[in-house]
Amino acid sequence: MNAPGKLISFIVWAIVNGNCAFSAEANCGRLEERLLFRKDISTEPTEYPWIGLLVQRRDLYQKFESAECNVAIVGESHVLTTASCVRRLNNRPELVAVRLGIWDVENEPGQQYICNDRGFCVPGPVQYLVDAITMHPLADRDTGNNDIAILRLSQRINMTAYIQPVCLQPTLEPASWTSMDLHYGGFHEYDIKKGKGSVIAISRQCCNNQTGTPPPENQFCGFPYFGAAFFKGAPMMGINVEDDVPSSFYLGGLLAKNVDAGQALMIVFQDIRPVRHWILDNINSSSS
Repeated sequence: MNAPGKLISFIVWAIVNGNCAFSAEANCGRLEERLLFRKDISTEPTEYPWIGLLVQRRDLYQKFESAECNVAIVGESHVLTTASCVRRLNNRPELVAVRLGIWDVENEPGQQYICNDRGFCVPGPVQYLVDAITMHPLADRDTGNNDIAILRLSQRINMTAYIQPVCLQPTLEPASWTSMDLHYGGFHEYDIKKGKGSVIAISRQCCNNQTGTPPPENQFCGFPYFGAAFFKGAPMMGINVEDDVPSSFYLGGLLAKNVDAGQALMIVFQDIRPVRHWILDNINSSSS
């Protein structure tokens, strides 16, 4: 093998064997400022590495298939999604799994690495079984309020450059999201690759005027700049700033539903702020 070929083989080996490993406790919300202002609607492979895909099966003998819901890594063995994504499977966690480190929904677990025709390679997705599902105790099927669930995985997540948690704790959080330009990402119906977008949060009054129905108490609305309907559970992120430099993303919301507001799409997010302590308490209690 020639020198360039050996180099490529070594890089692939290093990635696959976790030489680029990260600690879930010390590293979260990885952010590259150069990517904040680009207009791309697809992510780079290492961008938003906390986003994964929820998969499900009908029984233990069936193959896992996409549940068309996103998940977000928030700990060493925990991910978040919406309660509405897992409600009917709440008592059957063995029928649920998550695929992490996934960039293209057509890639299957077990593929060591995937390369395109230009020789660009990324590791294949890793599938983790779900050990327990905990829905928010006030999750309301009728109103959609508190639409959030914690999934405890059957084993600790092997963190890599492509699989990392989003921060849960902000350094400084606004009292209101209204009029803020926010980032979100995940998988959606119009592309096989992990996408991203930005949304401007609007007031409850404006949301009510646009849809005829006010959002539930712990949810808020926003108009996206990119009109694709992302799957439920797509995380919305705030930005931690240190020394006047954007340093990391923290979780601000989860996409609860998409609403047709006439000629525009409106997104309703589950606000993380009112449920953050519940998330942290559950993660810490099950990890101890």
